[in-house]
Amino acid sequence: MKPKLFIMAALCLLAYGASAQTEKGKSFINGSIGFTSNKNNQIVSTSPTFSTEQKAEAFNIVPRFGYLVADNWAIGLGAGYSRSKSTVNTVNTASSAIILATQTAKQHVFSIEPFVRKYVDVADKFKFFGEFNLGIGFGKAVSHSLYSAPINSSSEDSYKLTSYGAALSPGFAFFPSKKWAIEFSFPLASYRKTKPKDVSNGLSVPTTETFTFATDSFNPSIGFNFHF
Repeated sequence: MKPKLFIMAALCLLAYGASAQTEKGKSFINGSIGFTSNKNNQIVSTSPTFSTEQKAEAFNIVPRFGYLVADNWAIGLGAGYSRSKSTVNTVNTASSAIILATQTAKQHVFSIEPFVRKYVDVADKFKFFGEFNLGIGFGKAVSHSLYSAPINSSSEDSYKLTSYGAALSPGFAFFPSKKWAIEFSFPLASYRKTKPKDVSNGLSVPTTETFTFATDSFNPSIGFNFHF
């Protein structure tokens, strides 16, 4: 009889631990960090020689804090920073002299992302959640072009940018301990609009809008939450 009582008590404690992590007054922190880098060389023609070398790298970080305003209801805020850089080196011997060209584009964006999350109990230590978040970003883009002799010229263009977005992301949370949760989620639908301003040198930069569903590009993610 005692072993059965012990097992039942242990199961109750595990279930309570998962529920306690999402009860009113609790908090959690999570976030994401990423870095990508790639390089591509392409020979368009050999006579005359026309070849390109492309390099690109990107970095982003978004720490987030959430607070349970009611049982299974959380609100929170994320603050992010992203940086990207791409470089294209071109060799062109179509003229009498070799022309070397380097084009570089850089972009820096700071963002804030408020969100609302709802948890729903599924089983012991498992919860389903739905999250809705907004995103507002402010940044600057700079592009620089440099040409060697006989052209010997350089130019620089820049503009500020503002972006607005919203996303709905469902997922599942697994609570292996009282302090940690492992989450699997995917963007169900998202919208983003990016608008340039203060464009230099009469550069034409269009406003862009994107609206995507999970059926367009299924992009799941796995993360960790620390609850306290």
